[in-house]
Amino acid sequence: MKLSSLTLSHSVFPIEIREKMAFSDDQAIRFLMEMSSRSEIDNALIISTCNRTELFIAVENERRGESILRDTLQRWSMERNFTIPDNSTQLILGHTDSIDRLLRVASGLESQLLGESEVLGQVRLSIDLSKQAGVDGRIIRKLWEKALRCGKRVRTETALGDGALSVAYGALQIARKIHGDLCGLNFCVVGAGEVSELVLKHLQGIKDAKITILNRSHEHAEFLAEVYGATLGDMDALGKHICDADVVISSTGSQQPIIDTELVRSSLAGRARALLLVDLGVPRDIDPEARSLQQVFLYNIDDLARMIEGHLDSRRAAIPDAEEIVQHECRQFERWIGNQQLGPAIRSLRKALEDASQKELDLLRDELDIEVHDHLSKLMRKVVKRVLHRPTEELRTSGTQLSDALLTRLESLFQGDDTEEQKKEVE
Repeated sequence: MKLSSLTLSHSVFPIEIREKMAFSDDQAIRFLMEMSSRSEIDNALIISTCNRTELFIAVENERRGESILRDTLQRWSMERNFTIPDNSTQLILGHTDSIDRLLRVASGLESQLLGESEVLGQVRLSIDLSKQAGVDGRIIRKLWEKALRCGKRVRTETALGDGALSVAYGALQIARKIHGDLCGLNFCVVGAGEVSELVLKHLQGIKDAKITILNRSHEHAEFLAEVYGATLGDMDALGKHICDADVVISSTGSQQPIIDTELVRSSLAGRARALLLVDLGVPRDIDPEARSLQQVFLYNIDDLARMIEGHLDSRRAAIPDAEEIVQHECRQFERWIGNQQLGPAIRSLRKALEDASQKELDLLRDELDIEVHDHLSKLMRKVVKRVLHRPTEELRTSGTQLSDALLTRLESLFQGDDTEEQKKEVE
């Protein structure tokens, strides 16, 4: 089995395009099920976040994997109305690069905000989508496990994730630039997902801050309001909450903007103070045209990443250490997958030797009593195991360097030909 991947990220596409590529959980499960049915794939993983949509699959060879992903990219571009860039071949990665890619993503090395911690949680949850779609096969699950291990090691053994840098942190930095002291400000947090919870954590400790949380589903919003000392608001009164707020931070996962320009305009009636809108959603939650209104400051996730860029020097210094961990974990996974491919060949070799020795021993069955025969049978199995130990270890060590054709040949080389053996016995 070989891995292939399709990667559509912030390094190539701006937010206006990325939001067209974003998958909700239900959309991702539906897509994986359709792909499984169409292409007979049982190993697949999709990660769709605010900065990327990436698809990983495992099939019998890289050529077929790349063909499936090219077709997928074409289908997505038509269904989601975006143009495939001229360098589209660089968006599709082969076996080794795909392993490296997922481990780098989980480690935060490929994040728009270098070293962000949120992406590891998003990778952690991605296997649930694969499981629900029935494509959480052994290869993809092992790669997923390796990615999580790698991400955790990078965050605990290097400084890549040090410092309070996140889009939530960036939102508060912008708020300070616009409003100065944050004490006593009214904050409206729209959405109750992981990003919104991170925002609420950063709001803790701001003196006399008034925090309102809005969400269509009240269950989790009520929990967050209780944990972080916020007030639970009503989404049907969104306009009023915007009117009362100094800062609105939105991250809902909605496929359509929930805050349009007219809603913002009507909310501004009669107020003189500035309104900061921070859109952390992909697709975007706030109509970009709202930026044109007076006294309105609108920032999206790309704006925040550019603003925080200057604070990343210490994290950049940790990149070599993080990449060393990634390479170590990649080599381990390559060794594991190589051993999986070698399994049938090694089993064929062992069976061939055991069968040959047993056949010769059975010719002496009439000359030996049962106890001696059984003793010799066990002894020969031990000899076969000892003889094969070193060749097996050598094969396992070089397994990742062996071609699929050679592995197939090794598997068939020692399979006995009963017909030929029977002919020789008759002669």
